[in-house]
Amino acid sequence: DPTHVAAMRDAIRRQMKMSIDYRDAEGIVTQRTIWPIALVYFDDVRILAAWCEHRADFRHFRVDRVSAASVLSERYPERRPVLIKRWREQDRDWRSLLTVSDKQPR
Repeated sequence: DPTHVAAMRDAIRRQMKMSIDYRDAEGIVTQRTIWPIALVYFDDVRILAAWCEHRADFRHFRVDRVSAASVLSERYPERRPVLIKRWREQDRDWRSLLTVSDKQPR
């Protein structure tokens, strides 16, 4: 795991907001403030599930595309179990976590 995974786990456990620099599939880097709720492990990729303040919605961030991550001093306003329930209701199909480029045949 990249070194920032430990910070992600800590933020999840303590229900703290994070600031991340994220590089999308096109290589564009954006800065996001997120509420991390879960790390999801697949065979070849790890996903951080989080509420994104910028998008005002749940988003899935590939851990290998996070170039910088820091835990902020502010807790997120909702309890993690409530967020996880809302996230699961929204994303019942786990295949939606993967981008088109990630769905290459083996």
